[in-house]
Amino acid sequence: MLARRDIVGRYRGSFLGVLWSLVYPLFMLGIYSFVFGGIFKSRWGAGSSSPLEFSLILFVGMIVFNLFSECISRAPGVVLAHTSYVKKIVFPLEVLPIVLLAGALFQFLVNLCVWLVFYSLFFQSPHLTSLLLPLVILPLLLFTLGVSWVLASLGTYLRDIGHLVGVLITALLFLSPIFYPVTALPERFQHLMYLNPLAQVIENARQVLIWDTLPDPGPWCLSLLASGVVAWLGLTFFQQTRRGFADVL
Repeated sequence: MLARRDIVGRYRGSFLGVLWSLVYPLFMLGIYSFVFGGIFKSRWGAGSSSPLEFSLILFVGMIVFNLFSECISRAPGVVLAHTSYVKKIVFPLEVLPIVLLAGALFQFLVNLCVWLVFYSLFFQSPHLTSLLLPLVILPLLLFTLGVSWVLASLGTYLRDIGHLVGVLITALLFLSPIFYPVTALPERFQHLMYLNPLAQVIENARQVLIWDTLPDPGPWCLSLLASGVVAWLGLTFFQQTRRGFADVL
């Protein structure tokens, strides 16, 4: 119920309403195709990909990144936006970051549907490996939730956190393999890219959606374990610090 209210609320008062969730990815895919394919003549790696193929490869990275960034950018203000839940009623505040994640997942699914339609129309039917995408993004969901709990708590006490997060998200956009493959980096730096929690998820998403290959289960299991720990630590931190929310709101 809260997730649906959050999704509908962000478009309330606009002419297109929830249809903006569909218009936005179409608009962005058109921009990527025009700028990177038409103007810069970009190609993925050393291959001879077409402008549209390059855009669809890039778009997979953006779909994953936006799932993370939407939650993280809104998390510092989520408790501040629901002060009545803190002061007047008994409410499980730890649900609020989950609501953010549910809203981001809705947009993720819309973006993915747009990608699938274009990929099917201009290239081929989705690969069977695409069915593994939920498993691919599972570590990211846990990691995002853990970080969101921490930021939701910190943002309640420190109002500057939201501005700092915006800067970090912009930096992370260019430090993630979204506009370029990991192999484009010098070999001695490639392993450093995987310190970025988004890198493996983005690469694995492209593997199952585009390259029709299976991700390496070893790194995936380690990522899932680490993300589970982050989620647990984030929830613990939130529960320990929420006791003072009413005093600062």
